[in-house]
Amino acid sequence: MKLQTYTLRYLVVALLGVIAVWAALFYVVILDETYDNIDDGLKNSKIIVIRHAYANNKLLNTPEFGFNQFKIVPLPKGVKYDHTDHFESTFEFMEYDGEDQPVRLLKTIFEDANGDPYSLTIRASMLEEDELLQDLLLALAVLYVMLVTSIALMNQIILKKVWRSFYTLLDGLKTFKLGNGSKFRAPGSPVQEFRMLGTEIEDMLKRNDEIYASQKQFIENAAHELQTPLAISLNKLELFAENNQLPEEQMMELGKISDTLHRLVRLNKSLLMLSKIENRQFAEEDAVDLNRIVKQLVEDYSDLAEYKNISITIDDREQLHFVMNKGLALTLVSNLLKNAIVHNINGGNIAIKLNANSIIIKNTGSTVALNATHIFKRFTHNPENEQSIGLGLSIVSSIITNYRLKVDYAFDGSHIFTVTFPK
Repeated sequence: MKLQTYTLRYLVVALLGVIAVWAALFYVVILDETYDNIDDGLKNSKIIVIRHAYANNKLLNTPEFGFNQFKIVPLPKGVKYDHTDHFESTFEFMEYDGEDQPVRLLKTIFEDANGDPYSLTIRASMLEEDELLQDLLLALAVLYVMLVTSIALMNQIILKKVWRSFYTLLDGLKTFKLGNGSKFRAPGSPVQEFRMLGTEIEDMLKRNDEIYASQKQFIENAAHELQTPLAISLNKLELFAENNQLPEEQMMELGKISDTLHRLVRLNKSLLMLSKIENRQFAEEDAVDLNRIVKQLVEDYSDLAEYKNISITIDDREQLHFVMNKGLALTLVSNLLKNAIVHNINGGNIAIKLNANSIIIKNTGSTVALNATHIFKRFTHNPENEQSIGLGLSIVSSIITNYRLKVDYAFDGSHIFTVTFPK
């Protein structure tokens, strides 16, 4: 999810809560102000009515609401009355609407010029709270939609401009590769945080490039310095064995030493290969025909398979192509195929199937399932095979990680390795 969408999602929820609280407070304030204004009007009407009642006694005989919206009812004399104003809200029938409508009443007690007590009730129409609430909710809904739309548009315009330098920085990181001689330059930005981020990334990549160059040089030196003495030792050992008549026991010991040196050569090559893969030193990439590579490697390993009396079948009715380094593609398939042959049984079989986005290698072998969580780790090998150095599947795992592929292991009586390529 993009940062813009992520931010907008929380902003929409927060804005909904803020508007709900604000609407409730606004509704209460409006009602209070409305009642206050109506009550002030009723108080003013009270003063006018009492004034006219003093001037015109006929008004004292108004027992029902009439045109003037008030009524005056005489009260028994000799009783002590409360002369304070009392307000109440009620409903009365309105002929125009044909239904009960809310009204506000002011009830008070006053005395005429002769000191006789009278009850005065004045009424005034009020606004309908349910209609006010409906109108307020509708207005708030429209306001909410307009606010969200406006914020989304502003985010699209303003944030896109603000984050432009950040996305430029990301694009630069996507195309940058260690060891190709290029220098990473952080783009300029008016935002201080983005400038600081760009500077730190630039310094970090510079340090990593230096470390990468040093490590690459070390690997190359190690390859030369280890391979050469190992090769010399093997040659001298073979010459010594050929030119000397040694007892059988000593010849067996020389054979063991030779096997150990050969194992060291393979181990050195595999470790160097792992280091190069993990350091992404295989930069050249092209569209690789995996069908052709599988057929080529099956032919290359045909002698080894024939020696162990292993039959290999290929189902390549679907074509599989993927953009990667061709050498790594060969190494990937080669290690899986060699693993299937080496750890197979005499007279076993291997079935290879290529789909549009996967390679499945199924082989006979041990009747016990392997530990799927450990087989791709370094130096995890079959104890029954002393020649195994335990790095073949680890190299496969490194290539898988490097190209964001997926490898799965399953067991159904046979061992099944499935490499899935992104579509």
